[in-house]
Amino acid sequence: MKFRTAIAAAAIVAVAPTLASAEKIKLKYLTAWDDRVQGTILIAYAYGKKVKEATDGRITMTFSGPEVIKSRQQFQPVSRGIFDLNLSVGPYYIGSTGVPMAAFALHADTEDWRKKGYWQYFDEEMQRFNQKMIVHAVGGTGADVFHVMLKRPLDPKSLQPLKGRKIRANGFYTPIVVPLGGSMVNLNGGEIYSALQKGVVEGAAWPVQGAVQFKWYEVAKYMMRPRFGVSPYTVTMNMDRFKKLSKADRELLLKLGHELEKEVPARFDKGTAEELAVMKEKGVKETHLNPEVAAKMKAGFVKGVWNFAIGFNKKTSARTRKLYEMARDNGDAPKSLK
Repeated sequence: MKFRTAIAAAAIVAVAPTLASAEKIKLKYLTAWDDRVQGTILIAYAYGKKVKEATDGRITMTFSGPEVIKSRQQFQPVSRGIFDLNLSVGPYYIGSTGVPMAAFALHADTEDWRKKGYWQYFDEEMQRFNQKMIVHAVGGTGADVFHVMLKRPLDPKSLQPLKGRKIRANGFYTPIVVPLGGSMVNLNGGEIYSALQKGVVEGAAWPVQGAVQFKWYEVAKYMMRPRFGVSPYTVTMNMDRFKKLSKADRELLLKLGHELEKEVPARFDKGTAEELAVMKEKGVKETHLNPEVAAKMKAGFVKGVWNFAIGFNKKTSARTRKLYEMARDNGDAPKSLK
């Protein structure tokens, strides 16, 4: 009898891991934008699909966006575990930490970030706020992800061609807008169309992708050139929720995140090319900076991003500066930020 009982107990132990692994898991995923922004589709939704397929539907994700919690207010709900996952960008939570903001000053190669320890540094920083870095994907393969859409063309001879113009922008765009003479107005993506239409702003700084879905081409017929900047997106997971997953599931989520990082840049490039073609069909034209001004703008932009990341958040300034020094020593940051 005891022998049979022992066999039964052993059988239960043997089956237990299988039963546990078969347990269905639903994760609440919060995105900074709705599906009019390509990041939501190419990163958040694509990751959800990857996970669902890899687990045969055992792990699924439900998505909520800024209609539930505004883009710049999503960091704390994820840290507290109200939501499990979050797609966002460093500028939206620089009030909590400036370290991820520095990713915008790096090159568009997350594989190289991993080799040199930058990816791990960002991960360690997010864990300070009870979040685990799952994906750190770049929206393109080069430093040409952003531009400024305008209602009026530029004066190619002017050294300050945005002088007197109000431009939708946040602190990230300061090194672009301010040296060109413009003033900044901080608006969410969904507010830009109306602001352009009513003349509240005369331009909008944003990733190249977005204008078609938001229909900004109807109210802004010019695109400032040259384009500029790298656009890293962060996908983080509440650390407590991450730890509750099995080791196999944790490893799977990170593996699929790494795969997505490799796939995303080329997909963004394709989307950008398609969007620019549509914009031209809609009658949107390029308007160019004076070549001398353009050269100074691009040279000052990376320094400006580093200075913004280091200086804006005093509590995390030392940690951000340490990352800068790491990148500088690797030849991936300017020797001086002056």
